[in-house]
Amino acid sequence: MSAITKRRHAELAGQAMKFVAELMLIEPLSPAFDHKLESIEALGRDAIAAASARHSGSLAHVAPPPTGGIAQAIAALRSIAGALEPLRPGNLAAEAKRFGLFATNNDPAAYFRRYSAAQGEIAAALTSLTRERDALLRANIALEAGEAALRPLVEALGEHALFAEEVALTIAARAAMIAAKEPMKARRLTADALHTVRTRARDIAEARALTAQALAAREVISSTNAQLIAAIEQATATMLMVLRTAMEAARMIARHELVLDRIAGLGRAASNLIADEGPPAADKAEALQAAFARLYDALDRLESERAGIAPLPQR
Repeated sequence: MSAITKRRHAELAGQAMKFVAELMLIEPLSPAFDHKLESIEALGRDAIAAASARHSGSLAHVAPPPTGGIAQAIAALRSIAGALEPLRPGNLAAEAKRFGLFATNNDPAAYFRRYSAAQGEIAAALTSLTRERDALLRANIALEAGEAALRPLVEALGEHALFAEEVALTIAARAAMIAAKEPMKARRLTADALHTVRTRARDIAEARALTAQALAAREVISSTNAQLIAAIEQATATMLMVLRTAMEAARMIARHELVLDRIAGLGRAASNLIADEGPPAADKAEALQAAFARLYDALDRLESERAGIAPLPQR
């Protein structure tokens, strides 16, 4: 919401002085005096009606979206990552003991085949995250449209409130000036005109506060949704990075072509990953472990963003 500029403030003050000057020229007991006050009673009426139609006295329709689907996808990816983590005993660890008695060598090819076995679960979790992200994007489009409609109403009500304040100050000053010479007009100004202006100013202030609250709620939720969208995209991209790293590691360590054709996004270029003529095979396992560490960090961030969403207070 933009603040009223000094120039606009001066313009509104000038309009208020003109209004009061016109009021002062009218016989205080004439119908024209009451008619003039009717314009004050109508001040901001259209903006108040439009604002009321926008927020409808409730913020329920802009409540944060449910995040149960995101929580389920996070849990699924954590479970998958825990099973496939390279340093987990039985995966790519240097040595494992079966039944605590015999040292055995791991089978890297068997380890990488687990990625193919798990690709259905991975694809389902990533699809779920994409679906949740798309729902958040749609919600933000609607929220931004609501914000765009409310901002000018808040600004208009702010100007109406300032105009009413200036009218009230000017009426009070003029009534004090003429109290001795024109007591009847002074009483009419203070008892009727000033009361009308202050009542209308209170109504406008109330409507502005409610509209500003509705706008602020939309802005908060829109910002929260944007952070959640970014966290979803990071977690998804990191999971895909892990899988592309695993595909390269499988080729170098186990001489095994790891095909994960059911997972969307893996066909994209991965020039930032391990190059063909890169480190020796042992380092491929370390790079894969580092990729899993980044995945856990991304899932932690996503869970933190999801858990940080607080429901709006009921009104």
